[in-house]
Amino acid sequence: MKNSSPHRWWGARIVGAALALGIAGAVIPLTAPAPASAATTGRRTDPVTMSVVSVTPSAPAASTKHIPFTVKLRLTNTTNQPIKKVTIVADRGDPIDTQTGLAAVLARTTPPTTPGLQIKPTHTVTVNLAAGATITTAFATTTSVLDDGTGICVCHNAIYPMYLSAHITGSGGADQTLGTVGTFLPSFFQQPTPIDVSWVWPLIDRPHRLVDDTVFTDDELASLVAPDGRLSRALQVVETVESVASARVPLTLVLDPELLDELEVMSTGRYTVRAGSAPAVAGTGQAAATLWLDRLRVVLQNPAVQVDLTPYADPDVESLTKAGLPWDHVLPSTMSRRIALALGSQAPAMDIAWPASGAVSARTLDTMALSGTSTIILNSAAVAPSTQPNGLPASLGTLKAANGSVTAALTSPALEKYVGATVSLGGAGAAALPQLTAELAVQAAQAPTTPHFALLAPPRYVDPSVDTAVEVIRETSRSRFSQPVALRSAVGGNLPKTASRLRQVPAAAPGLTDQILANASSVTSRLGSVNTLLKDPTNVAESLLTALPQAVQRIESSAWRTDAPNGGRALGIRQAQALSDRVGTILSSVHIIQPKSGTYTLASSNSPLPITVQNELSYPVNVTVQVTTVNDLPGFTATPVTKRISPGSTQLIHIPTKIDRSGRIQVQAQLFTKDGVPLGDPIFLSVHSTVLGVVGVVITVVAGGVLVLALLFRILGRFRKRRSPATESSVPVAAPPARATEPDLDPVAQPEVATEPDLDPVAQPETTS
Repeated sequence: MKNSSPHRWWGARIVGAALALGIAGAVIPLTAPAPASAATTGRRTDPVTMSVVSVTPSAPAASTKHIPFTVKLRLTNTTNQPIKKVTIVADRGDPIDTQTGLAAVLARTTPPTTPGLQIKPTHTVTVNLAAGATITTAFATTTSVLDDGTGICVCHNAIYPMYLSAHITGSGGADQTLGTVGTFLPSFFQQPTPIDVSWVWPLIDRPHRLVDDTVFTDDELASLVAPDGRLSRALQVVETVESVASARVPLTLVLDPELLDELEVMSTGRYTVRAGSAPAVAGTGQAAATLWLDRLRVVLQNPAVQVDLTPYADPDVESLTKAGLPWDHVLPSTMSRRIALALGSQAPAMDIAWPASGAVSARTLDTMALSGTSTIILNSAAVAPSTQPNGLPASLGTLKAANGSVTAALTSPALEKYVGATVSLGGAGAAALPQLTAELAVQAAQAPTTPHFALLAPPRYVDPSVDTAVEVIRETSRSRFSQPVALRSAVGGNLPKTASRLRQVPAAAPGLTDQILANASSVTSRLGSVNTLLKDPTNVAESLLTALPQAVQRIESSAWRTDAPNGGRALGIRQAQALSDRVGTILSSVHIIQPKSGTYTLASSNSPLPITVQNELSYPVNVTVQVTTVNDLPGFTATPVTKRISPGSTQLIHIPTKIDRSGRIQVQAQLFTKDGVPLGDPIFLSVHSTVLGVVGVVITVVAGGVLVLALLFRILGRFRKRRSPATESSVPVAAPPARATEPDLDPVAQPEVATEPDLDPVAQPETTS
């Protein structure tokens, strides 16, 4: 229980003008040390600092009997001299019966200078303070509805400010104020319409897994659910609140399915822990996880306890909507079965949404409504109007959504800061309970006949001080001005709801970092390729294909929004990068092996091109190999080939080709998934073709045709020469002179030209003797 008040003037100390004058003439001079903080802030250190430890009861009953009322105080002598006979005096300030009046008092930086109504103590409180000493004491009085000068009269429907101060009597009898502290006391002389108070209690933590269900990134969850761990304390609060039937308070537990699934896996003892690249080791949390789940199942048998589940891994839905990324509201089947085992029943409802941002856009609300959300918990500042017509904070509203309307259960910022301060370990503790009850009770004081609703929720990752948290829940839920109600009952009841609209979410609102969103987007865009690559009739990779989308939602967890004590932004960035690397490794583990020379010689127009594909994965893959010319140059085409490559193997694939030209052809070979998504970069090859190209074929055909025509002409000439007329054959013709023969340079184009007579009558005209 921390002994400091969270308000500015409630923790302030004053020293009257008489102190500076009277101390100098006192028998024992008081000299305060000069700490560094005083020098840097320019504020004077008071001789005695005071803080409220607790106020009991926090809201007294209206009774004709004098009921004991006690304010427990902590006093510290900040001087290097003892201070004797310090008397504690209490005054009651003017009653406050409006929200604005209470806000004005809380905004003061110093107590009022006008003396209030002095409160008569049960006995005078006088203490001695040694130099630098801190002591605890109590101011005791009574409360009743009797205005008889005894104690505090519960005579108004209002909030009483109380001022407690430490005094000494200096030389000459001058009263000197050494320090002052303030607190509040709700007073209800007449019974108001009770405020319906609903408590939401989170049992949530960050994800402790990435891809594999049984491989954890750390073993921190084992310590969190151990008897002295944060989640054990959070569950103990619920156990204690519900342990006494007459004092039970309905609680709505908000649990992350991911946490339940993790604990169920841990309880089997079949999980390992692998931190980064370190070797996997056996987890140590089996016993702690089993005990925690056993305790939870017992708690859930209490009808006063209701449960709602977040989407698994508790994603930051508003950040995802802004980034255009989806999230899954439906539990994976395997996770759903394990959660049923963890809870001892089927998975609870998921109709209440509690976005970590406290504010959502219309697009986010539509998506949530379509997923089954009927109630959303938001900060009252996220909607308009944020106040009711009577000036009190809005508490229940209706918002238009894609499929109708969603009820908005609104938290009040004024209440929330005290909820966290009171219930959290290391917070203000019970010292802040009077301020919390004052903020709550002033609603009933301002409109005593109007039904009211208040939703109280601690921080999402609350680490509670168990005894104080139980006290706070009970004191705020059952009092003269309040009564407990389950959230679903309040939403479905007759409480008035304000027609509301969503305010625009501030652009600078906290959310997931750009690095996390970029990695989530990258992985999401590649999941289809991984699925096509590994999809196989044997279903060997089915568990991995199911796990990867879950891993994406884990890196989108709300736990990574800020620098939270449970890991926060830095850890989220590392997890997101690790998942992106994992997916990249899967896709790069199937590739074409670059040949040593990169040059192939193809001797025919349809010679196959050999391509070697390597699969380094432990799963079979289905890939398509495509080969094209660089810059799509003509003369070469190849038919794509799809093959199944066994795990950890290398396979030679022959790609059918059609080549229309000779020479060197630059080609690129690319690996694709069956749906056409490229895997890695292409490799470049040089193909040497010895096949005649189109031009060569044309030249050869034309030359052949010319030769055939020449041959036909010669044959025809010989034929005509041999069939000359008889008259021509009887005339003697002088024999031509003999001529030398020349070598035949082209036996094909000029067959036997040198040895045969020219019988062509045209080329060779007739002659007479």
